[in-house]
Amino acid sequence: MKKRNLPVLIEKKIKRNGTNNEPDESGLSYVRLFLLFMFGCVAGVLLEGFYCLATKGRWESHVVSVWGPFNILYGAGAVAFYVGADKLQDQRLVVRVIIMTLAATILELLCGLVLKYALGMRAWNYKNKFMNFRGYICLGFSLGWGVAALAFCLIYPAINKLLRRAKGKTLVRVCSVLTAFMVINVGLAGAAIVRWSNRHYGIEATNKIEKTLDNLAPDEWMEKKFMDWKFIK
Repeated sequence: MKKRNLPVLIEKKIKRNGTNNEPDESGLSYVRLFLLFMFGCVAGVLLEGFYCLATKGRWESHVVSVWGPFNILYGAGAVAFYVGADKLQDQRLVVRVIIMTLAATILELLCGLVLKYALGMRAWNYKNKFMNFRGYICLGFSLGWGVAALAFCLIYPAINKLLRRAKGKTLVRVCSVLTAFMVINVGLAGAAIVRWSNRHYGIEATNKIEKTLDNLAPDEWMEKKFMDWKFIK
């Protein structure tokens, strides 16, 4: 009787099932995470806009980009929560939520400190909120992160199932083009913010790039684009 080669049989079975070279069940692939990032960038801006409309009576668009309604902090948050929900699946739900909430709160604090010490600015201020730490984080928003973490943990299977449909070379090419666009978009926004801060603190433009940024993104334009960003002094 002819012996069968077990590795060969396994390989044939994989090919028959159509799973050869497919991402694993976790769904942590470049395309899927990038699509989630882009969705978070836009959805966060829309949700905060509706929140401002309901609480302040006016629409506010909190973007961190030069072109388009994108806030990369929300996009990064969506990816981080999704990855956390994926990697912590073996933990109890309450443990997952606590870890993800603490991580989001610490990240918010670090971002606030970077803005303060690198640019001399604030993009948010919780000083009037209950149980805040120097206005960078507060109990209420940490609880909000907790709700978001809980939501991601509960709907993770549905999100994963939806993202598993994202496949194909065409989609990879589209995501590659959009990645290049976002790198340029966010890079220009970052450069404009740095130049805005330098102008405020009396640092003159020293090269053509900085002078171009001064012309294309003057203080008035930046104040309108980044409406909640304030200088500390």
